[in-house]
Amino acid sequence: MGIFDIFKKDKENIDCTSIKESAELYPENSISVVMVQTDSGKPATGWIDLAYENYKFKKCCPFNLQFNVEISENNDESEELDFGTIEDYFINELKKGCITHPVARVATDFGFIMDIYVDNAEFASNKLAEMYEDPNKLVEFGCGFNKDPKWKEYNRITKLTK
Repeated sequence: MGIFDIFKKDKENIDCTSIKESAELYPENSISVVMVQTDSGKPATGWIDLAYENYKFKKCCPFNLQFNVEISENNDESEELDFGTIEDYFINELKKGCITHPVARVATDFGFIMDIYVDNAEFASNKLAEMYEDPNKLVEFGCGFNKDPKWKEYNRITKLTK
């Protein structure tokens, strides 16, 4: 080791293909509940999975999906739906072709916003388009993609817990 080696950042080479088989692919959850205010000033809750703060495979899932899910009070089925059921609806469909890391969900005046990181943007985009076009879809939703290999959005969200 040379004298300048101590100044090099520890850049661990990670084979993103091999982590799909790793027991470390999904960290054990560390859910933190947060209290927020909606745009109208009403109190609301959310959760953030703090297990991802030191997650070493972030670069393998560089795409942030942010869902805006609307829950209509006029829909008779909305009484039977809870946020967990809706989360599972999206997560289970995305897991059919993506590594899928749900990292946060926060209530809004009209439903909730959910953040997920995935490895395969093409599959996720096609799957979400298919779900969106389905006349029998579970809920109305919008989704935006953001290439975020350093998980800056996640880091911004975790500030809600401090």
